[in-house]
Amino acid sequence: MAPSSSSIVLILLSYLLAVAPGALGQWRPGHATFYGGSDASGTMGGACGYGNLYSQGYGTSTAALSTSLFNSGLSCGSCYELRCSGERRWCLPGAAITVTATNFCHPNYGLPNNDGGWCNPPLQHFDLAEPSFLRIAQYRAGIVPASFRRLRCARRGGVR
Repeated sequence: MAPSSSSIVLILLSYLLAVAPGALGQWRPGHATFYGGSDASGTMGGACGYGNLYSQGYGTSTAALSTSLFNSGLSCGSCYELRCSGERRWCLPGAAITVTATNFCHPNYGLPNNDGGWCNPPLQHFDLAEPSFLRIAQYRAGIVPASFRRLRCARRGGVR
């Protein structure tokens, strides 16, 4: 008996998720900064079109993704786990956060990648809502190396 077309599609999809860059569960190196103020009010709206992130249920657990992660908007609504992986004086030991991609972190080609051009390709960068950043790192750090992995979102509804 030949496998059904839906079985073949399911097998192919499972394979692609397992080997694709950013596959679920695969830890990768990147960096994180923050924006939007202490109440994250500056993160509202954004390139993904979610509008008011509080009323949509995202709160302050959100991030703007660099070009290489944003994938022309296809990553909107995806979830990531991050932890600070830098020096102990900047990172909160053992802390991890889960954020939803709700915005795009625009590249700044006028600045080098290691001095203000954090969102320039090919960097893997998360510009976090300030309250989320402060759950993994010290405010004065400004930018920290981070480990991240893509997760399945626990959220229901509102994902675009």
